[in-house]
Amino acid sequence: MCTMTPGLEEIAKEELLDRLKDPDISEISRGKMYFRGNHNLEELCKLSCVDNIYIVVSRLYIGSGKKDLGELDEKVKKLDFSVAEQLLGIKEKPKIIVSASKKGKHSYSRFDLSNHVTELLVKTKKFEAGDIRDHNFPIRLDLNQNECVFSVQLTKSDFRFRGSNYEYMPGGIRPTIASALIRISKPDKADVFYDPFCGAGTIPRERSYMQSRRILASDINPAAVACAKHNLPEHIKVFQCDARDLKVKDRSIDVIVSNIPWGKQIEVENITDLYTDFFREAGRVLKDKGRIVILTDREEIVECAETTGFSISKETTISLHGILAGIYFIQKAV
Repeated sequence: MCTMTPGLEEIAKEELLDRLKDPDISEISRGKMYFRGNHNLEELCKLSCVDNIYIVVSRLYIGSGKKDLGELDEKVKKLDFSVAEQLLGIKEKPKIIVSASKKGKHSYSRFDLSNHVTELLVKTKKFEAGDIRDHNFPIRLDLNQNECVFSVQLTKSDFRFRGSNYEYMPGGIRPTIASALIRISKPDKADVFYDPFCGAGTIPRERSYMQSRRILASDINPAAVACAKHNLPEHIKVFQCDARDLKVKDRSIDVIVSNIPWGKQIEVENITDLYTDFFREAGRVLKDKGRIVILTDREEIVECAETTGFSISKETTISLHGILAGIYFIQKAV
């Protein structure tokens, strides 16, 4: 099983089919995808649009009453976690932490469920109880009505952040979302790629993992430019620039991908004016078949794009901390 930002399921599916050999996708639900295949952990960790990867151990029936938790005892004791231990390279007694989520009406909480399973596993003497800071075997329980999926997380906690040596700026997005935006932009090795609202540089860094002719990144904020220079490889050109007055040549850019300001974490005096002025500049610097991919929760983007000579379509809507934001694909109108 892999998890992703809700709304990116189809993008994650596309990447899975591209990167893995013959994955058998069995089920897609909100923020989750289940698949089968003979893949090693190194192959799985090359997926860039997913947040975490798990191995499913079992699906068990659980009743809705608190007394029904007792029916799990014998079933949990028989669960085989050996493949997960092998994939994680654990040779000593695993130190577990159990988290749970649930949908439906139950007389017990998700904490009751996770605590009960933790106690059962420790009683088998095959596992040791860990905590949030000290564990090497994270077990996940997903209870939907009366079916509970038991899985083990294979990826490290910082997997979706590409490690911990990275500086962030307000209003930034996770690398996995940035990778999905890039996939939607139809990347090509001959592209001149540009992010004119680069912030900490998350989007251009994700683009640098693929072949391109050139990558540019700019931001009006000097602190963001300094942050991006710290985060990005040297071959990416990073500079300070107002996105309404781009310091690049006419018709020199193939694709623009950006998490444009929403006017929330980064204050903007007039969003409509900003978007309109940016699209006018984008029309100047883009080649005739150039394309733009934008993430924003502001619906004004549609009118701003169309009034400046672009065609625009919403590719998907994603959920970010309770906020619904659209991913838009934009091209010069024919």
